[in-house]
Amino acid sequence: MRKIVVRGGAELTGEVAVGGSKNAALPILFAGIVTEETCVFYNLPRVSDVLRALEILHFLGARIAFEKSGEVSVDYAPVTPKTPPAALTSSIRGSVYLLGAMLARFGEAALAGAGGCDFGVRPIDQHLFGFGKLGATEERAEGVLRLRAEEGLCGARIRLAMPSVGASANLLIAASRAAGRTVIENAAAEPHIAALAAFLSAAGAHIEGVGTSTLTVIGVPRLHGARVTIIPDMIEAGTYLALGVACGGRVRVRGVCPAHLTALTDAFSEMGVGVEIGKDTIAVSAPEGYRGIDVETGPYPAFPTDLHPQMAALFCLGGRAGSKGSVTENVWESRFRYTEELRRMGARIDVEDRRAVFYPSALTSAKIKAPDLRGGAALLIAALSTRGIFEIDNAGAVARGYEHLESKLRGIGARVQIY
Repeated sequence: MRKIVVRGGAELTGEVAVGGSKNAALPILFAGIVTEETCVFYNLPRVSDVLRALEILHFLGARIAFEKSGEVSVDYAPVTPKTPPAALTSSIRGSVYLLGAMLARFGEAALAGAGGCDFGVRPIDQHLFGFGKLGATEERAEGVLRLRAEEGLCGARIRLAMPSVGASANLLIAASRAAGRTVIENAAAEPHIAALAAFLSAAGAHIEGVGTSTLTVIGVPRLHGARVTIIPDMIEAGTYLALGVACGGRVRVRGVCPAHLTALTDAFSEMGVGVEIGKDTIAVSAPEGYRGIDVETGPYPAFPTDLHPQMAALFCLGGRAGSKGSVTENVWESRFRYTEELRRMGARIDVEDRRAVFYPSALTSAKIKAPDLRGGAALLIAALSTRGIFEIDNAGAVARGYEHLESKLRGIGARVQIY
């Protein structure tokens, strides 16, 4: 994907089926390394980040089969402790999960780079702190990070400085085969951490405290293959719901877990948006003049940072939005780059430190560029809600997290072409 061309201003109405969660799929795919056997993945999203993860696993020796019935089988037995080239690992942040998985299986791991969206400083210091507690040593040379645990990993008590999703997942993977008992305090409680724990448990791991801030793992010498269904993508669901609000129609997402999106649906209700919640569906219908509100992102169950830009787009829209809204970003320090692109469309935005205020504006056609995955989604929402023709460059950034984007958008009435 290079470019998204949008003819905006159409009311969007209909139903969208949500795919598997990218944020759950990535750690689970790499965690399969510790099983040393074949694992079968259902509802695996075919987004670029996941396909790149499969490329990395193939490079390491895994045998991958795309079954006709839709599931993906990965045989991890042939995996060897090679160092994947930076061209593969630097393109997705999720490649960092190789560290925990390779350490647990081989006692060594190497990573030439971990990519993803650039939100300023995104260190892996908490990952390395935890690996050190488990007995690993580190060294860096020629742009490659190497970890070693020559005597094997040993359980430990690890208190994270912040509830990092990445560090919690990586340490959970490593601890699953570490000798003894590991306690991870101040751990993340996001649904994709629970999904990873469920996969590891299905493979024979002993994990307690899932869904809380304290995870306890009793390491086992071996794990076995498992079958897992990837949980629904809460961020994809939230993006389509935001589109329904922005474009004045009634949009329903199905195949979702409503409990994962309580922070978003509560925010919509506060804005005056109509919300209907079913067993595995959420529908929204936006009246004229929904209100802007103040949103603060934070660790789950607070408002998710990955839905911050989409909410910001809603607050910018003229005609329907009746008052200013604001977003305070408490997770990533540089997540407001998309605001420059919204300004090209005519948005009025004040940004100071970690807080941005958005004023309802009459947006106009422009050629814009997706700065990152969720920022690109925000631009798409703004463009689809505004009369005129828009070109969004760097569309590949958006493809990292949205499966079958063009067909799903067209299915609810969007006039869009993706090249």
